[in-house]
Amino acid sequence: MNNKYFTIGQITDLHVGRKIPFPSGELDLYDQLVNAVDNLNSIDPPLDMAVISGDLANHGKEEDYIKVKSQLDRLKFPYFIVMGNHDQRETLKKVFSEHRYLVTDNEFIQYTIEDKPIRIIALDTLEPGTHYGLMCEKRIEWLENKLAELPERPTLIFMHHPPFDTGMPYPDHLGMHNKEAFAAVIKKNPQIEAISSGHTHRDSVVGWNGTVVYIAPSSAFSYGLEFHDVDDIDPLMEPPAARIFRWDAEVGLVAHLSYIGNYEFGLTEGMPEPPKN
Repeated sequence: MNNKYFTIGQITDLHVGRKIPFPSGELDLYDQLVNAVDNLNSIDPPLDMAVISGDLANHGKEEDYIKVKSQLDRLKFPYFIVMGNHDQRETLKKVFSEHRYLVTDNEFIQYTIEDKPIRIIALDTLEPGTHYGLMCEKRIEWLENKLAELPERPTLIFMHHPPFDTGMPYPDHLGMHNKEAFAAVIKKNPQIEAISSGHTHRDSVVGWNGTVVYIAPSSAFSYGLEFHDVDDIDPLMEPPAARIFRWDAEVGLVAHLSYIGNYEFGLTEGMPEPPKN
């Protein structure tokens, strides 16, 4: 671990098991996961850990989790899993059985990571049978108790569903329920450096109740930036990305995006040459 920085990679919304037909050909999202793992492994200096923030498999099937695990196990550093709306708790726990933190004292997969320079809390917003998320009173009470244990310790929270409305009606109606009660807990705990989520397949950032909330783009595929009501939304093949957090006790928590794939001149055609006068 670098003495100055503690670096965390986040990938989200893998949806392995899904194949998307594009005009240029079919995209197997397992191949996107291979690329995402390569991307995280390529970062120099190496990451200290990674968080996989939900929707690992599109249908929560055991065979798809096995494929996901075969790739995540290639990571050169520890990784931790957060529940998404497409996930199945018991099946995931079976496949990732050596990940002992997945076994908790209640039905939700919520846990803390205490041995890092920044405290990490993972929340479970999965509400089986729906695509919206929920922080019920039981889950919120658990979070409140955990935050009260170490009120001075800088903390980073990971969850799948964003706790705020993005202004995009389609993902917002599939968003998290009981936001107000959750927000009240966050507002009372200034040690929370940031919250990072996924779910919308788009990058978003907001200042929210005394902290910063990030949505990481999917490492597999995007959805459109739709600010008006739509009946449905089609996948886009925009550049997938990983969120990279670097914690420096003197500076704070700095967030970056690492785009997945090879772009010879970056994401555009490159910068024009400067004038020669």
